[in-house]
Amino acid sequence: MAGDLLGISVTGLRASQSALSTTGHNISNANVDGYSRQRVIAETNPATRADGGYVGNGVNVASIERIVNSFVTTQLRTDSTLYSDLNTYHDLVSQLDNLLSDENTGLSGALGTFFAAVQNGADEPSSVPVRQLVISESENLASRFNTIHSRFAAIEESVEEGLQVAVAEANALAKNIADINRKVAEAFGSGDKPNDLLDQRDETILKLSKIISIQTFTQGNGEVNVLIGNGQNLVVGDTARTLGLVDSEEDASKKDLTFTTGGSVQVLTNIVSGGEIGGLLRFRDTAMTDTYNEFGRIAVTLADTFNKIHTQAITLDNEYGEDFFKSVNEPITAANRVIGDSNNSVATNRQMYLNIVDSTELEASAYEIEFQAGGRYTITRSSDNASVTSGILPGNYPTSIAFRGLELEIQSGTFTAGDSFLLEGVKNGARDFSSNIADPRDLAFGSPIVTHTSLGNSGSGIISPGEVLSLTDSNGELLPLLANAGEMSPPLLIRFNTPTNYDVLDNSDPGNPVQLDPPLRDQNFVVGRSNPVFPTDSGERLVNSGGAVIGIEEGRSAVVGTGGVLNNNYPSEVFTFTLPSQTQAGAAVTQTIYTPPNASARELASLLSNVPGVSVNASNYIELSNFQVSYVEPLQLSLNGTDLLEYEFDPITSTNVLSANVPDPAVNPDEFNNYIESRINSDASFAQNGIYAVSATDELTGYSEVRIFATEGDNLQMDLIAAANESLDVGDGSNSNVRLTGAGAGVTSSIVSGGKFDIAMADGVSLTTFPPQSRLLGDTTAEDFAKNRYMGIQVNLSGKPQAGDSFTLDFNIDGAMDNRSALALVAIQSSNLVQGKSASLSESYGSLIERVGIDTSSSRINMEASKQVLEHTTAMRNSISAVNLDEEAANLIRFEQMYSANAQVISVARNLFDTLINSF
Repeated sequence: MAGDLLGISVTGLRASQSALSTTGHNISNANVDGYSRQRVIAETNPATRADGGYVGNGVNVASIERIVNSFVTTQLRTDSTLYSDLNTYHDLVSQLDNLLSDENTGLSGALGTFFAAVQNGADEPSSVPVRQLVISESENLASRFNTIHSRFAAIEESVEEGLQVAVAEANALAKNIADINRKVAEAFGSGDKPNDLLDQRDETILKLSKIISIQTFTQGNGEVNVLIGNGQNLVVGDTARTLGLVDSEEDASKKDLTFTTGGSVQVLTNIVSGGEIGGLLRFRDTAMTDTYNEFGRIAVTLADTFNKIHTQAITLDNEYGEDFFKSVNEPITAANRVIGDSNNSVATNRQMYLNIVDSTELEASAYEIEFQAGGRYTITRSSDNASVTSGILPGNYPTSIAFRGLELEIQSGTFTAGDSFLLEGVKNGARDFSSNIADPRDLAFGSPIVTHTSLGNSGSGIISPGEVLSLTDSNGELLPLLANAGEMSPPLLIRFNTPTNYDVLDNSDPGNPVQLDPPLRDQNFVVGRSNPVFPTDSGERLVNSGGAVIGIEEGRSAVVGTGGVLNNNYPSEVFTFTLPSQTQAGAAVTQTIYTPPNASARELASLLSNVPGVSVNASNYIELSNFQVSYVEPLQLSLNGTDLLEYEFDPITSTNVLSANVPDPAVNPDEFNNYIESRINSDASFAQNGIYAVSATDELTGYSEVRIFATEGDNLQMDLIAAANESLDVGDGSNSNVRLTGAGAGVTSSIVSGGKFDIAMADGVSLTTFPPQSRLLGDTTAEDFAKNRYMGIQVNLSGKPQAGDSFTLDFNIDGAMDNRSALALVAIQSSNLVQGKSASLSESYGSLIERVGIDTSSSRINMEASKQVLEHTTAMRNSISAVNLDEEAANLIRFEQMYSANAQVISVARNLFDTLINSF
């Protein structure tokens, strides 16, 4: 009996000792991260059957278990991943926010100071000290752009360094997990649970979850597999794979996260998320990239806009200005914007440049061009992977691809399917920003053109001071008008034919202004609004109706008969217009017009103007001269069927006779011409159709004549009824005159002019005719058939001019006090130049600060929220698994009492045994 009691007490003693040891172990590890408190699981030993029933055999320790909740453990890892991601992102974006929003480190102050200096320059354009201040502030502004970009680069470099540290730590943790897995598997093989190893592994996995988002799966032998990304096995049993960093194939300045297994390397940059690595990558590829591009776009737009105005202005030495800032299209800069993929096919002959063609259309994004089979290509916007344009490369170089304010110029090269290039139009704009002017006299503040209103004008017409739009055409070639500083070639004269119609003339000989080539004639003026004079499309070309039949065809004779409407003999022809495609890859569109026979210039203009990108201006002109007529009946001149000479009834003879209002052409030829002019200009029908007359003197012959104009291009038919052998000459100003000869009463001698028309075609529109030797247009195959009429300047007319009023344009010589270009430079500050002309430079920078600020604020809110969630989950885990010292102290007393009680049982058993022995 004593032996049984002793055995039972020994089992209790051992169980109590295990409980005390476990409690002591809990207390010792109370402050160890990741430690889960343990408890002894005791169970009753099987009883022994005896007389009267079963007798107990004490207790044994079934196991020592960790107090853990797998759901809470998994949630803690998830919450740790999220918090680490958000906290990392917030720390980095806060640096951007502090940099951009601070008055001392941001751009706003430097930008305001610079434009204030330019305003001073506009106020005192001839002051050299003021000009020097402008240069100094431009250097300060460039320094600020460069400094901010350098800070961006430093932040980005810290991201790359952070990635290297995080990847190294993740690899070390993965290896540690694999090692623990091996030890755990060995322990499980012997039938034991290594609680401390399991705690160490959970803590290591938790640390890994702070670096990168993970998933875990437990194997049957106690090992845990760790997955990342889209299921990549970072840890499988006791084997750990490795993460790495390599130069990005698209952009070697960035690192890609890789996963290596079995000699195979997989890029994970775009498929991993969460943790410190996820926060670093997300910041680099979103906030940092967007900030680079938005800030760079401001720099590029400012430099490009400033340079365009400055190079079209004149210095104190009457020279055109140079680039104020470093050109945005310097060859090295343009070439560096094109970055080849490291996997591209090898080619040494590629020359590619990404040029800025319209800074107002620039987007805050990079692009990627990828080449496919057959020379096809697709350009994709990096910010949203949207396709921007596509097409097919031509078979020869150089060629260019225009898109979103940029132009990819390909000078040479071979491309194979799969080749791709990163196109960074604006990212490094702030880095490349620098001042380019050193001499104050080289600042161009004056406008090269000056306008004047003629002193003899009778109307109240007003001409604007004028502005330069460009010194080059759409092909980059110098426009002849202002090609040479110091002169306008030719000087220009705007002369009003009527209060609503004017010509722009070559005024090289002020005594004899002539039409321009190509002409800019019979332009309409609308009272009550500002009327721009010159074309604004740099690629616009003009086709003149210079065919053989235009006007009064050479060799034509007067038609003698009983009167009636004449045909102008204009033939029916086929005009085919080729219009540019609306998309980069689309085919050109053609539109064919069949001209009706005998159509007037006005009718042809109306028909052709229906073609998109085509505008037609029609006019007509005839001149009446060499009047060999007498003041006797049946003399009559008719214009388009309207009699010009007045008749009155003579009661004596009971016949109609010439009115006394009609001057005798033989005696007073000038008064007769003035009478014809008055009769035409007083006719309401003529006025409504833009037909008017001017009595003038031929500059070459000195003879008087009547000039008749039709500003809308109507036919002009002149009829003569006169005594036999009396005559007058009718001409169109170009071909030989036609003589109208009288043949007595009832016989009409007539001629008609169909008029001229000028076809203005927008950039990219072309025209062919059938037959190619057009009788309306001339030789349409000739190289100079369509001439560019873009002049690169603009003036506006307003007020109420009168016929004969004129205005002149010339080069602005010695315009030291002219500040028009300086004012245009000042206006850049408030002009909408960014985001498709929807925001000013300051507004764009403000939007950048606002975006980064909102991003910072939202990331802080999200980070703090995730922190609270993590703290809640941590508290939940601690409430389940952490060591409670008060509880353990109570357990210690309880287990000590159990141990003492079991020891007392042993003592009793010994006494019983001694008593039994002594009884013999």
